[in-house]
Amino acid sequence: MVEITPSILVKTKEEFLNKILAVENISERVHLDIADGIFVSNMTISGFEEVESIETNLKIDVHLMVSKPENHIIRWLETPVDSITFHIEATQKAQEIIEKAKEADRKIGIALNPETPISALANFIDQIDFVHFMTVEPGFYGGQFIESVLDKVSDFYYFYPDKPIIVDGGINPERASKAVQAGANTLVVGSYIWNSGDVGKAVEKLNRSIES
Repeated sequence: MVEITPSILVKTKEEFLNKILAVENISERVHLDIADGIFVSNMTISGFEEVESIETNLKIDVHLMVSKPENHIIRWLETPVDSITFHIEATQKAQEIIEKAKEADRKIGIALNPETPISALANFIDQIDFVHFMTVEPGFYGGQFIESVLDKVSDFYYFYPDKPIIVDGGINPERASKAVQAGANTLVVGSYIWNSGDVGKAVEKLNRSIES
């Protein structure tokens, strides 16, 4: 089954709470983007306090779009997030990050920017729980969809059919279908959902597109 996961990329606690409330009854989990203004030019909430204080049944997956995620991993492992994703381009200490997550019995994944080759995962693929492919340049909602990344997804799926694949960025119903055909198990969706005017109907349309 393919899962549609709404993404949350916000600058204030109020925005965070509003988006959580908007999807609480239509999704099982949310994808929280954290940006530090260094690895990507955007800056969001730090996220720690918001995640620790929120009362919700939603599982929260945190996506660290930050430089040197090894400096953030311990603090995030103290929060109740379900999984953590970090960028391979942002660190020289991927092994250390993975080991800390495993010690805490937390799911850990690696994100690849559009231009990053699959070979960057070579030393870690057997240790991580999933791979996260960016189909836009990370940092903002509404980035330009880079369809060539789906070829990379397809190649990865061919070699690692049992490794969960997340595709993130620029997803709409047409692209959702293509991403699933390439091998995606989870689609992270932001702009299409939040700009739709009706979050529930937007998620329904996405689900129909991947079922047809």
